[in-house]
Amino acid sequence: MKIAIVGLGVAGGYLAARLARETEHEVYGFDALSSVETRCAWGASKHELGAIVKALDINFEDFVLFEGKRIKVIYPDSYESTIPLVGLVTFDKDALEREFLRRAKEAGAKLQLGKRVSLNELSSFELVVDATGVYRAILPKIKEDMIMPNLEYRVQYDEMPFDDFTIFPYSKLGGYTWFFPLGSGMAHVGGGDKFHRQREFVESFMQKHNGKKLKTIARPIRIVPFEHAQPIFLKRENQIVVGAGESIGCVFPLLGEGIIPSLQCAQLLFENITQKMGLDEYVNALKNKFFYFEPIFKIIIAKWSGRWSEALKAHLIPSYIRVKRMEKRFGFKIRMRDLLDVFNRT
Repeated sequence: MKIAIVGLGVAGGYLAARLARETEHEVYGFDALSSVETRCAWGASKHELGAIVKALDINFEDFVLFEGKRIKVIYPDSYESTIPLVGLVTFDKDALEREFLRRAKEAGAKLQLGKRVSLNELSSFELVVDATGVYRAILPKIKEDMIMPNLEYRVQYDEMPFDDFTIFPYSKLGGYTWFFPLGSGMAHVGGGDKFHRQREFVESFMQKHNGKKLKTIARPIRIVPFEHAQPIFLKRENQIVVGAGESIGCVFPLLGEGIIPSLQCAQLLFENITQKMGLDEYVNALKNKFFYFEPIFKIIIAKWSGRWSEALKAHLIPSYIRVKRMEKRFGFKIRMRDLLDVFNRT
């Protein structure tokens, strides 16, 4: 089968490498950017990422920049709490994505960076994968999409203002400012907010904790779960178009975290292709993997609309019971008191 993967970020690059190395399919990849360029914070669980990239014979520890011990949360009312970490790290995402592409090329994938393509140009491909993230360049636009704007800097400090992961949640549960250490006196400082206050808060942080801005690496983030990111696939004459990663809502809505969900989604699509399953099976696999996205999204919407007490009983407690077992996947301890703080103090 002739496969086109549009978007060679974390999901597209990983999928291209797996398909090229482990199948006989003809794999082509296209990306509008001329070089690998990370546009989001580099924080994720080393346990989950390590297990995922092991399939490509990659040792994730080689890419780790900083491993945290605790994350400090400073709320709008100045209340502070500390959450123990379980393998939360920052890592060199640019280098990891380049490694995906290198291994894909070595295995015979034909990749073109700096090449923007439309669906009409891909008529010769039996399968087209939209891995273009928030831009969703191939699949139809989502009718009721929800995009959160971000502002982020890579910053060099003479003296680090914090020695570990630190976040500052905003009021109304709109978003948060984050400080992610990268080692060598550098950090990612950024913020995202449903109510567009991120510039005010991030610039205030920068003025208070002076540092040298090395690069602006912000981009918007899709926070609607995949149930809302329809259609996930299209059946055309002699061709199937299917989404992977953030293009179909594989971002955890409470944190705006998309690296691991996007890679998990790429894994599921790889399994679907290699095992010759149908698209309905792919959708069911997504539902099973990301079962906790939709109830958390409903809680967020309820908080914004003033129905938080209803959501607590209907969604938060059942979700907590299920995700408590996933601490290594998230990289931090999951405690009910921390969840209640997030929803009650914002």
